[in-house]
Amino acid sequence: MTPVCSPARSSPGRGESVTDRLVRFPGASWEEIGALPQPLRWTVQRVIFRLLDEPVPSLADPFPGDDPLPGAYELHLPADEVTIWYTVTIRNNQEIISIQHVSLDT
Repeated sequence: MTPVCSPARSSPGRGESVTDRLVRFPGASWEEIGALPQPLRWTVQRVIFRLLDEPVPSLADPFPGDDPLPGAYELHLPADEVTIWYTVTIRNNQEIISIQHVSLDT
């Protein structure tokens, strides 16, 4: 499946001038979101679109915690019992937010 991308408006991030942001859903991440119950799916989609404004919100933790991979984050939504793993990279003055995995907390 071809990754799904969503264009974003221009906004600077953490001391860098970024002309625009994209959200990508590589691998099975889009299907993982689609498999969630409808209310959770909407919640996850809203959170992902908020990442366009703030790619590393205060709730996101570098992942994994003991040996962080630069640009990799875990965003745990405790109220919804959902966790989103994603990476943020800059390529050609474009910030790319890549949703790696979405899962229900069990």
